[in-house]
Amino acid sequence: MIRALRRWDRKALLALVLKAMRSPRTLTFLLVDSFLVPVGLRLRGVRVGRGCRFCGFPLITLAPGARITLGDGVVLNSRPDSNPAGLPHPTILAALTPGSAITIGSGTGISGASIVASSSVTVGRRVLIGAGACVWDTDFHPLDPERRRVHATRGATSAAIHIDDEAFVGARSIILKGVTIGAGAVVGGAAVVTKDVVPGTIVAGNPARVVGAVAADSAGARIS
Repeated sequence: MIRALRRWDRKALLALVLKAMRSPRTLTFLLVDSFLVPVGLRLRGVRVGRGCRFCGFPLITLAPGARITLGDGVVLNSRPDSNPAGLPHPTILAALTPGSAITIGSGTGISGASIVASSSVTVGRRVLIGAGACVWDTDFHPLDPERRRVHATRGATSAAIHIDDEAFVGARSIILKGVTIGAGAVVGGAAVVTKDVVPGTIVAGNPARVVGAVAADSAGARIS
């Protein structure tokens, strides 16, 4: 059995090498995704867990004193062809202020989403965040025009966002400041979430409202 596995490993490795040799593009992507991206993120100050996988370079903003942490096995898709839905832009992780933090839990997958923290964004384990979703804990600008005239961004309101384990955030949805998405909840595509989402519920629309629940049966998870 062990010998058979070793033979399979050698065959798989040989096939990978031959594929890379036939396609310079594939070889380039292997080099970028497996080496350059994780090394580059660590050099920027991002904490990268074990077994993380990358497809293209994410866009990183990390203010002095801010933190971005990727748990074990996190997947970040940033190339347009890395998701069948297509990506509007690379994955964006931006911790804007000293003391702000973005924490991504183990096994979470993110495809071309924009996650911005002025205070904190915490994403749990095995969460899926779809193409072009926006998770923003800040208004970016003061709402008062007089304050904007003094400074366009200083004094913008922010409040922490929490996305709990195994939630699913649909493509092009927007999660705004102060929101908690409960464990196992589903945010429908293009929904605008301004209030907390109860665990196990499905929300959709603008503003988002409850349209269903996620139930579990003997066959696994299903939406009803």
